[in-house]
Amino acid sequence: MSLLLNTSLVVTPTVYNAGTLFGIVPTDPSSNNADFTVTRATTKTRINSVGLIETIAIDTPSIDYSLGGCPNILLEPQRTNLFLRSEEFNTTWSQIQGSVTANATTSPSGSIDADRFTGNGASANHRLIQAVTLTSGSTYTVSCYVKKDTNDFFQYYLLSGEFGANAWANFDVNNGVLGTTGSAAKATITGSGDGWYRCSITATAINSGSSGINFTLISSATSARAETNSLSTSLFLWGAQAEAGAYATSYIPTTSATVTRNIDVISRGNLYTNNGVTSAGGTWFVDVRNNISYTRDAIARLGLGDNITFTNGLILTNDTTSRVLISKRLSGTTTTLHTTTTDTAKIAIKWNGTTADIFVNGVKVVTATAFAFTALEFLTTATTNGTPYFINSMTLAPIPLTDDQCIELTTL
Repeated sequence: MSLLLNTSLVVTPTVYNAGTLFGIVPTDPSSNNADFTVTRATTKTRINSVGLIETIAIDTPSIDYSLGGCPNILLEPQRTNLFLRSEEFNTTWSQIQGSVTANATTSPSGSIDADRFTGNGASANHRLIQAVTLTSGSTYTVSCYVKKDTNDFFQYYLLSGEFGANAWANFDVNNGVLGTTGSAAKATITGSGDGWYRCSITATAINSGSSGINFTLISSATSARAETNSLSTSLFLWGAQAEAGAYATSYIPTTSATVTRNIDVISRGNLYTNNGVTSAGGTWFVDVRNNISYTRDAIARLGLGDNITFTNGLILTNDTTSRVLISKRLSGTTTTLHTTTTDTAKIAIKWNGTTADIFVNGVKVVTATAFAFTALEFLTTATTNGTPYFINSMTLAPIPLTDDQCIELTTL
């Protein structure tokens, strides 16, 4: 509580409406507005507090419960779902040696709109397939929510003409574990409740073309790519997504056309003008989650700077191995000061107009790096590459806190 008394701004994933994420400090917003502006020009989906996927309105903050427990402010990049009819597998999807029963069970949205795919029992490769247009050298992630019916195992395989012969992955959707994965692919399986798992595969196209993405019934977690079997068993499917990027983002529903979800941007200005930080310096604390659980595919920026492009300031970025980089910006030049190593990172940066110190998870990791700047007006994500982040909370103090206070603030 003593630390809260020293803060000029506290924001958590609690109170919000369209276009605004409300701060809980200051309690008198008329004296120093604590609220963040939220912009996203499209709707999007989120995981709500009861674990269901729901659609939220344009510009509404994505308060997301996908990590379990307390919610996070989920900031994501722009992505496009390249699949058509993402919930209707009896339409634009080709049914090979099997059939689809529409609206066969309750989906992760809570509606009875998930389909059943059943093999026909012939000795064959039993699959659903839809073609998407791919560009050589680009990385793609395919994902779908899959649930056991009478079959326990599921496979993606990507056609060899565009991806080579080793872009495939098996999933055990009875036990929720990965099976054998081809050497050219990365795969994940994530529980979504009620027996549903989001299965994803990521691979890089080696040739351009219109390539079929195969959703396949297999007989074991170690089945070969494009296995021939005699299955007459079935799986439930819902929410198919194919997107250019190195990981699966929140689900983007489609019908007759591809759909693009725009980037999430949050911003707050006039911090120095309104004494959120002062000429004495300040302390910026941010609690970020899920830092190394996936590979980010673009430089993401969340920062505190003199302008929205961070000519001078303190920023969090990332590298391609998903670590969060804590950096300073002076006259447009970025210098990385520390790289996180844990999935949860509680970070505090304090500065005094001459130097800055950095604390991560209860440890002082950087002492007195040169930072001769105080007039930091904007706390914001960049408008084109400012994501992804799962933010649990952020605070600002108008003065440099003590080392002991920063250690207390960042201790897990």
